[in-house]
Amino acid sequence: MRQISLTAPRSPAGLGVLHRKIQQIAARRERVRGYTLAALLIGITVMMVLIAAVLPLASTEAQREKEEELIFRGRQYAEGIRIFRRRFGRYPNNLQEMMSVRPRCLRRLWKDPITNSEEWGIVTPQTLSPIGAPRGIGAGPTPTPTPTPTPTPKPVFKDEEGPPRPTGPVMGVYSLSNKKSIRIYEGRDEYDLWQFTEQSIGGGAGPAGPGIGVDGAPPGAGGIRPK
Repeated sequence: MRQISLTAPRSPAGLGVLHRKIQQIAARRERVRGYTLAALLIGITVMMVLIAAVLPLASTEAQREKEEELIFRGRQYAEGIRIFRRRFGRYPNNLQEMMSVRPRCLRRLWKDPITNSEEWGIVTPQTLSPIGAPRGIGAGPTPTPTPTPTPTPKPVFKDEEGPPRPTGPVMGVYSLSNKKSIRIYEGRDEYDLWQFTEQSIGGGAGPAGPGIGVDGAPPGAGGIRPK
């Protein structure tokens, strides 16, 4: 790189030459700065476009993973209910009862992955829908049940944390989210319509005693003896 002499010129012509060279160097530096800024802006724009294109795909993939987890956990509850009913000849009165018996019928109390809550909708005889039935066919997950006389009042069990939970019989569970699902599960496209029962895992009701049972009845009454 040529060095510019900063010694004072001996004539006005030399001073003019020095001034022009300084202006040329300054202009060259400004052009370089302009190119760098333009390249930076282009890079930022391209990055924003890529992020905008990838975010929906990532969100959809995360939602699909939650749906897979919902099916897995729902079927875990359904399997626990099936084991409980075949052991005691009745359905459990609440989800916690499957954990309190020995040996346990459930590995753990799973959270709803869609709502990230420990609260689940409970499938009862009044809310059980036929598998594959669309909305409007069969009972939905939250209809108003028809009042029926009860011979004995049913107790309400309260967890260590959270509000009191009504008794069952618990025939299955479903998510409390009413959002549209990506996946169609058993002909239904809303999470609160995905019911996880014995029928959904192919267990069927089976000939295990009275099935529904009555609160306060001894375990295994009228059905299979407890182990």
